[in-house]
Amino acid sequence: MGKGSQLPLWRRVSFVFLLLALSAISLRCTPGSLPWITKGNPIPDTDVNPYGANFFLEQEVEDWKRQRTLQMAQDAGLAWARQQFLWAEIEPQRGQFVWDKYDGIVDLYEKYGLQIIARLDWPPHWSRADNSLPSAPPDDLQDYAEFVGTFVEHYRGRIKYIQVWNEPNVWPNWGNRPVDPEGYVELLCAAYKRAKESDPTVRVLSAPLAITLGQRHPEPGRWISMNELQFLEEVYKAGAGACFDIASANAFGFASPPEAPPSEGVLNFSRVLLLRKVMEKNGDGGKAVWFLEYGWNASPEGFSPEGLFWSRVSEEEQADYTVRGIELAREQWPWAGVFNIWYFRQVGNIPPERSDYYFRMVDVDFTPRLVYKAVQAATLGWKAGQ
Repeated sequence: MGKGSQLPLWRRVSFVFLLLALSAISLRCTPGSLPWITKGNPIPDTDVNPYGANFFLEQEVEDWKRQRTLQMAQDAGLAWARQQFLWAEIEPQRGQFVWDKYDGIVDLYEKYGLQIIARLDWPPHWSRADNSLPSAPPDDLQDYAEFVGTFVEHYRGRIKYIQVWNEPNVWPNWGNRPVDPEGYVELLCAAYKRAKESDPTVRVLSAPLAITLGQRHPEPGRWISMNELQFLEEVYKAGAGACFDIASANAFGFASPPEAPPSEGVLNFSRVLLLRKVMEKNGDGGKAVWFLEYGWNASPEGFSPEGLFWSRVSEEEQADYTVRGIELAREQWPWAGVFNIWYFRQVGNIPPERSDYYFRMVDVDFTPRLVYKAVQAATLGWKAGQ
């Protein structure tokens, strides 16, 4: 189905029957017999409820809105919450930690039965000489490792999954300098070591990589953004395989259905199969892949093409593809684990004039979109987290 197209009547009717069928399947299941779980799968971290989403509770001021957000997430059957924990807010001065805000957020996730995947980045000003890009790494990577170790110790037994950095293959997340696979591995391995010292049972996720074909830096041999396939090859060469437990990936569908095949020059959902080949080539086929940002964009028809960075599909297609993509992966990819939909609900800081506004499962005013209802139908009757 091309961009800007409207689903024909027969497809819309089929979609309704899909939701009814998913509801019927869910009602026949118990939390101990999830149809998407393959019992005895030898790859760890795959026998899980795959449904999760990205949340922005750290940006929400009013507690009742946090509560309502997570109540709706629980009602949708979600088991996982990818949540950013800003280092700059937790350690505003070296060695001085402020936990109250995030302790309250963790309390809420526990109350509503969602497991946290903690994204750890966004350094404080004291850690860098150049603070022009807030997402850039610290000057001394060991400072970050010490923060990670302290974080893991503070939430020991409560937060069991941490993500080390985010999208280091694009320049904003690696500072005003070319991307550096070896530099990221240094940061990853330092953080992994400190995390395991604080809690040997914590599961460390590598940073998900931005989906990009790459952009060269003016200096020969350097990159502003590096193709994620090349970046992954480079980090394996630098020894990253020993420094994470679960591989992370971002997987957006752009304008293609989930069944569209992968190709090195194409951005689509199945592009993750190419990342998987890199993992297996480097002897890491025994690790799971968790999808930390996943979904399709449903910007309205007539939206400016220049702003459609993720292309677009209709809302009906967004809902259909989201559920279908997870089902396809769980049936055909034994290494696939959690899928965190991008995103559940934002707090009003993204205007409707921006295309990323239209990934949402729930509107700012808590109106559920079709994708919410499709996910709810697919998980109906199941406890989150089991």
